[in-house]
Formats: sequence, C-alpha cells, structure tokens
Amino acid sequence: LEWCHICNNEAKSVHAIRDLEGEKLSEMPQHGKDMGTCLFCIPLEFGVGCIAAVNCIIALICMVELLVHDIRFQSGGYNTHTAHLQESVGVLGVVLAPLGLMGVFDQKPAWIRYFNHYQYAMLVCAALIFCADVVALRKCENFALSREAQLKPNGPLYAISAKGLCSTARLYYFVGFGLEFATNFYFAQVTKDFVKKLEAGSSYFIKFGALGYGNVANHSHLKLHDKSVGEPFQFLGPPTTRTADLWRL
Repeated sequence: LEWCHICNNEAKSVHAIRDLEGEKLSEMPQHGKDMGTCLFCIPLEFGVGCIAAVNCIIALICMVELLVHDIRFQSGGYNTHTAHLQESVGVLGVVLAPLGLMGVFDQKPAWIRYFNHYQYAMLVCAALIFCADVVALRKCENFALSREAQLKPNGPLYAISAKGLCSTARLYYFVGFGLEFATNFYFAQVTKDFVKKLEAGSSYFIKFGALGYGNVANHSHLKLHDKSVGEPFQFLGPPTTRTADLWRL
C-alpha cells in the first residue's frame, strides 16, 4: 500500500510538471511575426488566400460565360466590341488564381506576384470596358428605334432602350462599376503589400536550446523585416566596439 501511495504521488507530480510546462509554452509568443491585417481585422495572409480563392471561382464563371456566350454575370457588356473582353482575360485566372493560392500556403512570393499581375490586368480590362460601355450608353435613348439596332444587334442595349430605362441603367452601372473597381483595386493593393512583406523575409523570435531550430542551440538563424514592417535592431543604438579595436593601428 505504501508503494502504491508513492507511485500515485509521483504520477501526480509528473502530471503537475507537464501542466506547468504546457502553460509556459502556451504563454510563449508565437513562432513568427504578424504581418498585419486587411479589412481592419482579418490577418493579411488569410485575407490574401481568400482573395485568391474568390478569384478562382470568378475565373471559372468567366470560362463558362466564354463557352456559352453569356454575359449576364459580368459587370459590363453594353458595347459589342468589348463584350467578351472581361471573360477572355478572366479565364486566365483558372491558372493564376490557384497559383496565387498555393503561393500563400507555400510562402512563394513569386507565385503570388504572378497572381497580383493578373489582378492589375483585370483592373485595366475593367477600365477599358467601362469607357467603351459609356460610349454605347450615350446613344441608348434612341437605339431601339434606330436602324443601327437592326444592322448591328445589341441585346443588352436594346433591352434597356425599349423599356425606357436608360438613365436608371446608367446610374446603376456607374455606381456598380465604382464599387467593384474600388474593391478590386484594394484587394490588388493588399496582395501587393503581402508580397512585399513576404519578400522582405518574415522575422522569428530568437530561441535557443530545446526550442530552437532542430533542437540545436544556434543563434545565427534570425530573419528580419525591413524598417516599414519593424526591425528590432533599430532600437539597439550604435554598435559597440572594443577599446582595443579603437586604438588598433
């Protein structure tokens, strides 16, 4: 009985030590530096991953629209010359958006940069489509009764012209384009900022001994961000020099 009592006490001591070590480990800072947030509260890395995932879905929609020649799900299309431009450029996201998503998970800034170039290409494409649609909407009021409607059919423009909704369609189109363009531009800037910080190299807390790199005490493994992100050495002052080095000839 005495031996069992001693074993129980030793087991309780072991569990208490493990619980104490677990609490200490949980209170320790996380391995790596927080790279910031987007949309005020979302972690930057997670946000860029979500942006890439949404662009994957948009690219698939563009591919379907391009195959069935349907423009109902795209933002523009009142000008027949640029009606399928957004679909043609957007289908590139079938490759570039998953590439950016994998780049976020694998910490590959080059892959994310390719996806960022695709985002800016979509913005340029949206601006060109908007300018072309504005030109087409200027002749909306009389389009349904004009000869051009018979010679050069334009379904979307003819529909709003026949119903007398030209002014309403223009207003909604301008507001919708402004919101969509501003949102996509912000997302492109968020991705650009993430690539910039990722290329600078994420910083890590200095850890030696059993919690170090590969359980080997090594003080040489330390990555630092640039100044805009935060570098510890900027608060350390000038470097120290030995007196013997100062007077060495």
